[in-house]
Amino acid sequence: MQTRLHLVGLLLALPLLSSCSLLGLRQQVETLESRGGIAVEVTNLPKDARHSTYALAWRMENGLRKDSAGFQKVRPDGIAAFNLSLDSTYRVGAFTDENDNRHYDAGEPLDFIKDVQPLSLSDPKARVKIWKLTLHREHNLPPGTVIEMPVENKALGGITQVALGDVASLDEPRFAPEVGGSGLWRPLDFLSTNTLGLYFTEPYDPHRIPVVFVYGIGGSPQDFRYFIDHFDRKRYQFWFYHYPSGMRLDRVSSVLATGLRGLRQRHQFPVCYVVAHSMGGLVSRTAITEAVKDEGVNFIPKFVSISTPWGGHQAAESGIRHLKKPVPSWLDVRPGSDYLLHIYATPLPKGTVHHLVYGSIKGGPFYLRGENDGVVTVVSETDLRIKQSTGSFRHLLHEHTEILREQETLDWVMTLLKK
Repeated sequence: MQTRLHLVGLLLALPLLSSCSLLGLRQQVETLESRGGIAVEVTNLPKDARHSTYALAWRMENGLRKDSAGFQKVRPDGIAAFNLSLDSTYRVGAFTDENDNRHYDAGEPLDFIKDVQPLSLSDPKARVKIWKLTLHREHNLPPGTVIEMPVENKALGGITQVALGDVASLDEPRFAPEVGGSGLWRPLDFLSTNTLGLYFTEPYDPHRIPVVFVYGIGGSPQDFRYFIDHFDRKRYQFWFYHYPSGMRLDRVSSVLATGLRGLRQRHQFPVCYVVAHSMGGLVSRTAITEAVKDEGVNFIPKFVSISTPWGGHQAAESGIRHLKKPVPSWLDVRPGSDYLLHIYATPLPKGTVHHLVYGSIKGGPFYLRGENDGVVTVVSETDLRIKQSTGSFRHLLHEHTEILREQETLDWVMTLLKK
């Protein structure tokens, strides 16, 4: 069975899934519900790149270090992230290992924070927070002091792989369509084995406008290959958001918002544009609102959504009814969800123009009522609660995913961005 399944295929797919697959999904969701995220940004990194800086989280008991999780190298930009059990409070720290013994020695650069509580990975109200660590040498420890790392306890959780402005090729295996499918059905595994975040397709260029592509449920960055290969490269540079589409949408939209702000603060670009497909439109709209609000200036003036189920999808509702532990993102895509109601009630920032593109085909599947693009109904794509506030809307006679491989779609999106 194909690993990539669109919303409309969820109900049809359920009877075909083995009991083992359903058990795996249930275990994924239950473990995800028991985990929380912690992200840190380490500053004052040593200029000498010969020595690694490490980050980890650990627990204390009776004043003694008990066990640890998430021991990892800190990225050159200072970012490190963890997914850890919610039933514990942690100390989170980082140090530069100047003698390469993987222990902390007195005098090495260090910083840590006490009493850090992970933010739930499944609670839609939890927003991303980045803890700041500033490395320094003075810690009043006797000369010769060596602090060994606490024993790793894998039951606590581990590393969340993250990216922020990493240059990558669409041809890399982690961006393949089947990996996008695994991000739907196994979102927790995605966090530790893939790399969540915003990627560049080439080194940053201050003279070109960034265009951020966001795929939909079960999708992958390769969905936008035609766009990236044929877009106007003289005017634009191309970024993409890679995320587990099975997670709650508030969580992945908050990560996107935080990433966009982080890149703006790093590169000081005045504006960027967002182009999203299918459920990616739902993720992007919330992210744009959050990012602009927190940044205090509107740096995302143009947003294009393509084939987005603004009215939700009945298949998600049906999937929820059929499974005790459904895919978490289905809870947000079902019609009338709290996530969708929040979108309807929250206008885009002043100065952001939303251009809506939707598709349809003749002879769509029998299980969709009314005109549709083979996956989403036109009624949902053009929900009046969204359509009435758009800057423009355009109907194209193309199927749900094929619409991203059509020159007509590309030409129209480029026209919208150049206005």
